[in-house]
Parts: sequence; structure tokens; C-alpha cells
Amino acid sequence: MSMQANMYQLFSDGILSIWKNQGISYIKVEELSTIEGITFFELIPDAELLDGGGVDTLYAIDSEDVDDMLLFSKNVRFVVHKIYLEED
Repeated sequence: MSMQANMYQLFSDGILSIWKNQGISYIKVEELSTIEGITFFELIPDAELLDGGGVDTLYAIDSEDVDDMLLFSKNVRFVVHKIYLEED
């Protein structure tokens, strides 16, 4: 997990602000894994929702749901892969 953990950063106000400035309109939430009772979800900006019947969900970037992802939770973490943090 240590190498994989280096590929992710916890979702933060700073990331949300950058994405809003970049014109991101929605965020896809995809479950990654559960480790020691903590479920990790990856946030993917402006991803396409595939009709695969999976558990992925889209949220408008200005929604209260996205704001709630910034709040601390004992059992849930929202993370962003470093490729979504690179500036164009």
C-alpha cells in the first residue's frame, strides 16, 4: 500500500478550488478499497460515467455532497490520484 498511497493525496479545499478554477463541472466517485476499517474513494474530475452497473456516482462540483467530502470521517477517506493534480 505504501507505493500506492504515494500516488494519492487526500481531497482538500485547495484541490477543490483548483478544479473549480479549471472549469471542472462534476466529480466521479469510485470506491478503491477498504483497509483497516477505512473505505477509500477516488475522486475523478469530469470523468465519463460508464453504464457498467457499478457503484460509481457523479456529483456536481458545487453540490453539498462534494463539500461533505471535505469533512473528516473516521471510516471514509476521499483521495485524488496525482494525475488529476497536474496542471495543464
